[in-house]
Amino acid sequence: MTADCRLLFVYGTLLKRSPHPMARYLAERGAWLGAARITGRLYNLGRYPGLIEPANHDDWVHGDLYDLGDRAAATIAELDQYENAESPRPAYFERQLAEVVDADGTRRQAWVYWFRGDVHAAERIPSGRYL
Repeated sequence: MTADCRLLFVYGTLLKRSPHPMARYLAERGAWLGAARITGRLYNLGRYPGLIEPANHDDWVHGDLYDLGDRAAATIAELDQYENAESPRPAYFERQLAEVVDADGTRRQAWVYWFRGDVHAAERIPSGRYL
């Protein structure tokens, strides 16, 4: 993990409004900065969604931005375990730094979990909003 990045963008089961236990874990360990978005396409994978790269500049996925503070490394390590357990190989989630846009239009670098498995067109969530 890059030591200087404490931000995390979430778009699915980790959203602030999600009832999932890991969403509560994140809320207890990070400071919610508000709504944000990222270029990408969102797919319904059953129990959770998956984010893949955009097909064009109009593809946006909406979510929440968190500042993980001084405990970022430990929190990210726990979230990595969760993401890997949810989607075993060959489909999996890969955490990478990406540009997100917060509610006031500021562009920031944040950690994002990208889905690295097969998706089907019928599973796409055109609104880019989960829940």
